[in-house]
Amino acid sequence: MLKKEKIVADRHLEWINRFTSIETGIYIDGELIQFQETMLFNNELGVSLPSTFREMTKDEAKKKYFSEQRPEIIRSNEDGSINFCFNMIDKSIKEDQMEGVIHEFYRVLKRFQPMSVCLDTGSELEDEAPSAWMEFISNALNENIYNVLTIYPAGEKLLMIMFNCPFEKRIPWSNCLSLVRKSVVLYGDKANVEIG
Repeated sequence: MLKKEKIVADRHLEWINRFTSIETGIYIDGELIQFQETMLFNNELGVSLPSTFREMTKDEAKKKYFSEQRPEIIRSNEDGSINFCFNMIDKSIKEDQMEGVIHEFYRVLKRFQPMSVCLDTGSELEDEAPSAWMEFISNALNENIYNVLTIYPAGEKLLMIMFNCPFEKRIPWSNCLSLVRKSVVLYGDKANVEIG
């Protein structure tokens, strides 16, 4: 590499390293992704999402998610290939049940999508607001899709956040997912409790 090219590459890397948070934005595939707080479920939930993501229309959601059990709220990039999905269901669970609930979600998933493959599961039960998650691969129209389902107890309800993107984009988008999960704040009975 020529000295001039190395200087340009070093400056580019330095520039990218300046953008590493919700506040500054982050670079993904050469694009600066900036975030804005978004209120969901009648202002019961606040979460920072990429500012360019839009709410998927009902018609788009029907095409992308064939099941009638599709997510209640879907925010996606322009072409619909990267999505954050949100559901709040009436199901109260305790901390010691969370890992079991995640494993049950995977058993149900395997029934409806037998080709899906679980990559990993985990939990953060020691956090102020515990969560459990699973990573899995599913198939859609000749493409592998990377998915992460995270669940949080939310009083008498269960908050479910699903992230999905093409499998080959999972590594650059994993930092974004981590930041989004850490930004989740519940404004309900327990006012202003961060759950990420």
